[in-house]
Formats: sequence, C-alpha cells, structure tokens
Amino acid sequence: MNKTYCYIHIPFCESKCKYCRFSSIGSIQKLQIEKYVNHLCCEIELSNFGNSNLLGSIYFGGGTPSTLNNKQIADILKSLKSKYTFDKNIEISLESTPQNIKMENLLHWENLGINRISIGIQSLNNKALKEIGRKSKEEIINSLNIINTFLLKINREIVISIDFIIGLPYVKKGGVLEDIKFILNKYKFINHISVYMLEDYYEKSEDTNSSYEKITYPNSWQNLGISEKYYLGEYSEIKKYLEGKSFYAYEVSNFSKFNKECKHNKAYWNHSNILAYGLGANGFIDNIRYKNSDKFQEYYKGEGIFKEKISKNDLFLEKVMFQLRTSGLEKDIYSKLNQEKIKYFIQEKLLKKDSGKIILTNKGILLLDYIIRELL
Repeated sequence: MNKTYCYIHIPFCESKCKYCRFSSIGSIQKLQIEKYVNHLCCEIELSNFGNSNLLGSIYFGGGTPSTLNNKQIADILKSLKSKYTFDKNIEISLESTPQNIKMENLLHWENLGINRISIGIQSLNNKALKEIGRKSKEEIINSLNIINTFLLKINREIVISIDFIIGLPYVKKGGVLEDIKFILNKYKFINHISVYMLEDYYEKSEDTNSSYEKITYPNSWQNLGISEKYYLGEYSEIKKYLEGKSFYAYEVSNFSKFNKECKHNKAYWNHSNILAYGLGANGFIDNIRYKNSDKFQEYYKGEGIFKEKISKNDLFLEKVMFQLRTSGLEKDIYSKLNQEKIKYFIQEKLLKKDSGKIILTNKGILLLDYIIRELL
C-alpha cells in the first residue's frame, strides 16, 4: 500500500520571531488554542482525501507546536488514528523551542510515539537571540542537557534535530560554525542539522491580486550581520565540517547522520501525497496542491481554501528544482533540459556530473534559482 504523509500546523508561539514568514501569531491564549485544537480534530475526522490511509509520517510544524499541552497533542493523534492506519515505522516529528524542552514534556511526547524532535536554536549568540525575539544561550544549553538526561533515561534513540540561520544580526563570520562545533562536541546525540540562510522573500500584496511585495527584516540588520556575499563561504565551511562528522547533505539545507533523514521532508520533495491540516497548511494529493486559509475566521468556516491541479510542465519544473536541491538531476530529467546551458554551468563549476547525475556544487547553491531559470 502506498504511504501518505501528514502535516499538522500549529500557529501559536510565545512570541513571533522577527524573521518568521509562516502562518503564526505571537501570543498564547488558552481558550483560543482549545478552540483551534477542537476544530483541527474535527477537520481531521471529517476529511476525505482519497485512497491511501497508511500514514508514513506526521509532522507537527508551526508556529510552535510544543506550546500545546500534552492532552491537546494526544487528542490530535487520536483523531488521526481514528481516520488512518499508522505505519509500523511511522515518523512523528514535533518542532519545539528550547524553553518547552522539559523532562515532563519529553516523557509525554515519547509515550505518545513522537520519535523526532526539531529544536529551533538559530544561534548561541545572546545578542542575536535577543534581537530576533528568542531567549538565551543558557536556556538552549539547559534544554540540551535535559534531552541528554532524557535519552539516557529511556535508553532508546530518538532523532534530535537542531536549526541554525546564517546571516543573523550580531553573528560574526564563522560564528555559526563555532556554535555547531560547540554543540556537536558536547552533545553526541544530535543526528540532524538544518542550516538556513537569512533572505528577503516575497508575499502577495493585501490590496491587489497581481503584485508581490518584498518583505525585508529590520533595516538595522543589514549593518549588524555579515554581508550576503559571505553566505556561500560560511555555508561551505559548515558543510565541510559536518561531512567530517559523518553528516551528509541530503538536501541543500539539511544534514543528517546515516538513516536519520526526515521522512516527511523527503516525501515532500518526492511529490508523495501530503495531507495538510490546520491554519494555512499546504497539502498535495494526486497532483492537486491545496492550501487552507491563513485567516482564522475563514479557516473555521472552511472557506478560502486554494486548490490547483499541477500541470505536467509545472510538475516537471518542480522535479528539476527538488532534484537539484537533493540528490541531483536524474538522466530522464536532465536530458530534457538545455544541454548547452548544462555544459556551461559545468565549465563554470556551478554544476558537476556525479554517478550519472547532474548535481549542484557548493558554488552553485546560492545561484540555484538562476540556474533553474536558465536550464528551462
């Protein structure tokens, strides 16, 4: 039976980080969360998404899913179990902030079957953490110490993933690598690391259906962090170090120990069926992409749901993008692309041939969007 994968969006946070672009609100109100979880459970139980009911993964993303109490997480999983069959090797991931890492929570999560925890660290620089709306290095270290004690207590492996961002204010050149070295030298249980780059992004403008508006971070950040021209060098040094520690890049931003990759991420990149529940959640079922409204009022009424059938051309474009970001272009894909451009990018050391595939070089990573446009 083909597996389906499931994304659950929890939009609540203690406070909204200044770099966050996802559907989230920076406040926690008990009644609002209870209303949301009740509606989410109803959404799951009343949904009808086709043939496969075997779940290969469940991913609690946000927002900050760890802001839910343990009963609320249990209720969501109970609703999913009433609707779907859980694969015997199902991956259940939960995103958490360091402040929600407590022994009581970890034991409850493990009892519920959660076997992958992703912690948004971003930096160990206290000035950077304060500027982006996070707490402190001391709190991060305390959370990792608690996890270490927890893993010894349960005596079984759980995937622990940590996130970092290149380009945050007050973080000097080499600062992210120093933080990663410090953590990996002290905490041997880390088996997955995500490294992102701080970038501007675009959102559809509120007052028009056609234009997009550039979203930037506080102007002061441009002078407080390293220039974008140094991002590639920072990334390359981090990648080199992680490879020396037996982490491999299974996607441009994601590094894991052997067999510790995120199943949910890989399913998304492989165009597997993704169920999506919650505010602003994005799903993909039988080549139809859909998105729930990111406005509470519309979401509660079941309104504002966007759906589109992905054309063969768009699907091909996505395969080019995802394959370049992950294991490389397969022959049946790159043979349909502009061969002169491929040859040129290989000469410029932006692409290279490896085991019958065309893959990105470190130099090509920051030019990925440009490379894709030219190849098509």
